[in-house]
Amino acid sequence: MSQEQISKDDFTRGKPMPRQGEAGGYDQNWYPIALSKDVREGEVFGTEFLNGRVIAIRDANGKAQVLSAYCRHLGADLSDADVVNGKVVCPFHKWGYDSTGQCVETMTGDKPPEQAKLFRFPTEESWGVIWAFNGLEPFYEVPTPAMKEDDAAFEVEFNHMTNVDHFIPYSNSSDIQHLRAVHKIELEVDPKNVERWPGRMRYTQEMTMPGMPPMTQTVNIFGTNCLVFEGNMMGRHVYNMSAGKPLPGNRTLHTMMSATAKSTGAPGEDEMVQAIIQQGLAFGRQLFEEDDMVMRSIRFRQDILTETDRMLMTFLRYVREFPRTDIARDMIS
Repeated sequence: MSQEQISKDDFTRGKPMPRQGEAGGYDQNWYPIALSKDVREGEVFGTEFLNGRVIAIRDANGKAQVLSAYCRHLGADLSDADVVNGKVVCPFHKWGYDSTGQCVETMTGDKPPEQAKLFRFPTEESWGVIWAFNGLEPFYEVPTPAMKEDDAAFEVEFNHMTNVDHFIPYSNSSDIQHLRAVHKIELEVDPKNVERWPGRMRYTQEMTMPGMPPMTQTVNIFGTNCLVFEGNMMGRHVYNMSAGKPLPGNRTLHTMMSATAKSTGAPGEDEMVQAIIQQGLAFGRQLFEEDDMVMRSIRFRQDILTETDRMLMTFLRYVREFPRTDIARDMIS
């Protein structure tokens, strides 16, 4: 090839995915904020979220609420606040906020300004997790398995960090080349059979993992940050869920859950239920750990793809089209 035949395009990479926190804010997802057990009545739970911090509390009825973390007076972090008579009391000047985020008292007796209100995220609690929706009005349901929580035995953990935007690890479920190359998982899935609703996708795949017989698995995608897998193991219906919470600096903290039907008490069934749950959690940890090296330094772009990437292209198109908002940006940072 002559010098004249070489184009600048030969040395140009593909289009980058818009980073979270930029270009309109963060995806309007339900995000896991905390484990239910970590948000206790009469206490404030503070945590990083999106581009800043939020607090989680319980109201007089025990219902979880997620609010922006900074006092509307001079910006003290309410993560360090006390809860007095049901009010979150700022540690700096003792302004008190009710469970809706409205300031209802000042220590000096000055009338609380009407504008002195924290941002309240739509909040739900299910399957041992407190979720907050990034926006004013959720347009899809909180991620859950397709079974009643009361009928399930499950465990949930919230402890794996990746230094990438939340959608990147979850693109792996659609990345057949990656699953084969790194995780030794063989998949067959037809992008034409993907079902879509606002904020949701679902499809069925045939999967073979090392040391296990082939299985049919249903994949439910909630937003751009959560996957719920449904299949069978040891003759039982099994659900595994993973969801990411975006943190400042384009980091993501992931929660994982594994569930199956409660034991009926038959001989050996208690042990089987626990074995299934622990195996599900262990498999999720293994996948994250096998990807850790790549996730430390990847510069994710949709560049040169091949025929095998058809399902991955479907997911990335879904991510690109997903609505974002930065409505809470100033309140939590």
